Amino acid sequence: MAFVQDWFNANGGAEKVAGAILDLYDNEDITVYALFDKFSTEAREEILNDRPVKVSLLQFVPFIRKFYRYFLPVMPWLMKRFRLNGYDLILSTSHAVAKGFISDPGTLNICYCHTPLRPIWDQYDDYAASHPLGGSFFYKAFVQYLRKWDMKTSKRVHFFIANSIHIQKRILKSYGRESVVIYPPVRVAKFELNESPRKEYYLCAGRVVPYKKMDMVMRAFMQMPDKKLVVIGDGWGAKEFGNMIQGHPNIEWHGYKSDEEMMQYMQEAKACIFAAKEDFGILCVEVQACGTPVLALDYGGYKETVIEGETGYLYQEQTEQGIKDAVGKFETDPLTDFKVIRANALRFSEERFKRQLGDFVADSMNQFYK
Repeated sequence: MAFVQDWFNANGGAEKVAGAILDLYDNEDITVYALFDKFSTEAREEILNDRPVKVSLLQFVPFIRKFYRYFLPVMPWLMKRFRLNGYDLILSTSHAVAKGFISDPGTLNICYCHTPLRPIWDQYDDYAASHPLGGSFFYKAFVQYLRKWDMKTSKRVHFFIANSIHIQKRILKSYGRESVVIYPPVRVAKFELNESPRKEYYLCAGRVVPYKKMDMVMRAFMQMPDKKLVVIGDGWGAKEFGNMIQGHPNIEWHGYKSDEEMMQYMQEAKACIFAAKEDFGILCVEVQACGTPVLALDYGGYKETVIEGETGYLYQEQTEQGIKDAVGKFETDPLTDFKVIRANALRFSEERFKRQLGDFVADSMNQFYK
């Protein structure tokens, strides 16, 4: 078996999916491929179980952890340098280019798709607006090249798995391909229910990248000086946070926190706010596993993981006003049935994921090799 991941960098949601898959097939002969592996020792042990990873030339680029996004133009070429021959099964997990390897057409190829490549499909406008060359001819030509490559490589996949109904629709729209939905694994058992009254702060957490819109949440709370916001997360989009919050004592930015520290903040927050256009949103489920209600954008995976008026509130507009309206609604009608909130999260357990994925792969192999 070959397992292909875009890259191993931060220990985020996509990486946790990879870890669950590798754990499921722990007794199999697995070769792992990725464009680069810059995991910490702790993440490598947790996700990869110290398995070696076959990498591309990006592994040897200085500071690749910070600048890998700028190498998107060469990633398709680097991925197709992986020649995956002699396997019975190739399973990839992709939100970028992981399905672009070269393999024997007679080998079963299954792709667990987190999303078709965001910058060239559904979030093209958002990414182009944040890129210094986003309006140029060269940027548009590059996007067209990537779309053609993405479509071509999608035809090599025998079976697609979507991480949500939202992504199932996007796979059909982008690639013209059908898929089956298997929700990602959430380690709900790791997050303990807190039934105690919550502290007087809202939480906004996650990787700091533009599409997460964490800066938008901060600007919304600048307009609500009587409401406290705690922001946890780091990343290439966080460099302006320190300057942003000067003169706004109701907003605290704590940067990176360990899983244990993060859990405590999640357990004690009155609610957690999500402003991104997420395809699924594992962190949103983890928060609910603590019994903590959420305020999330009415988009994508949140529509499948949040029960309106029971485990959280969904707001319509990805704007500062939309966030303010959601906070106002929560202040008027807070959600405090913490057991009900946790029960909703338990639907997305890691055990359920492994069972569904294992059954699907076994059925697909029987169908493909019959």
